[in-house]
Amino acid sequence: MESKKIIRAADYIPKPSGDDTGCDFALPMTDKLLLALFGSLPDYSDPKLDELWQSFHNAGAESGIRYCLERGVDIIGDDGESVDGWRDIAVMLKAIDLGIIKLADKTHE
Repeated sequence: MESKKIIRAADYIPKPSGDDTGCDFALPMTDKLLLALFGSLPDYSDPKLDELWQSFHNAGAESGIRYCLERGVDIIGDDGESVDGWRDIAVMLKAIDLGIIKLADKTHE
């Protein structure tokens, strides 16, 4: 049986440093999490991405949590609740699966 690496989304939540002088200090924590995980944010002006968000919203948390875990991302935080922005994480994973978006190849930078 193949073992799958699981990424904990909670490990990618930026910790406040008290020195938020960088250019991203004004970004919401959810956006910082998505940027840390994917290097990108979902563009909900794209109807396809908005439709994906609606599908996860309508399906409920349990199916979204299961979907993310099947794709290798555990979205349960240290408090036992799903992390803020879990639907955005699910949308990014689904958009990647469907080929709507592609992750940047950072190996050539």
